[in-house]
Amino acid sequence: MFLGDYHTHTNYSDGRGSVEENALAAKALGLREIAVTDHAFHVLSRKGEKYRRFLSECAAASDKTGVRVIPGVEADIISLEGDLDVSESEMGEIEYLIAGFHKFAPPKSASDFFKMYLVTYFNGLIPTSRRARERNTAAVISAIERYPIKVLTHLGHSLKVDVGAVARACAKKGVLVEINAKHLRDFQGAWRELAESGARFIVSSDAHRPADVGRLDAALQRALEEGIPPENIVNYSGD
Repeated sequence: MFLGDYHTHTNYSDGRGSVEENALAAKALGLREIAVTDHAFHVLSRKGEKYRRFLSECAAASDKTGVRVIPGVEADIISLEGDLDVSESEMGEIEYLIAGFHKFAPPKSASDFFKMYLVTYFNGLIPTSRRARERNTAAVISAIERYPIKVLTHLGHSLKVDVGAVARACAKKGVLVEINAKHLRDFQGAWRELAESGARFIVSSDAHRPADVGRLDAALQRALEEGIPPENIVNYSGD
């Protein structure tokens, strides 16, 4: 039913398992591919030494398990200008770049912290203002337009944006919108806009432990129920 799971984490960042354990979990479910997409500010540290070790481990896991392990990075949008926490030199080394917003990633500046990050610590208690939502939307669209991002991750989860506007920007740039198995309720009220945006989608587990790799069926079912065309979900085979 699925070709692969293209958003998983390991102990190279905040995951609990190894690259090989993720690959073995994928193999057990009949997946042909996985992407290991650890956080940029973890895996790109130590002047490239850690990332080179990561690449080697991905290659070894592919050889050992028969599952293609794609080495990737989940970058963070860290400013209202849409900057990512990946340098230009690092960008050229990354095979598979996905990106989103995490409130635990270091912001680019104090101004970005107060205007972009601070309200995310109080989601559910303090509503995001219309002006802040507009700023956030512009930041995410800027990142989409500036960088070779393959997948925009957990859209609307922590950083509140105009989901429909961002999805339409993804459609124009050919960036996939993630249907994240852990964050489905973040699309509440926006599913119709997503379905009509013209964007293409990818269902991902965002697994932080091997047991969650490839657990995609519930997210797929919800997306289909909400009107996402199955032919627009790129890792779904329909079998």
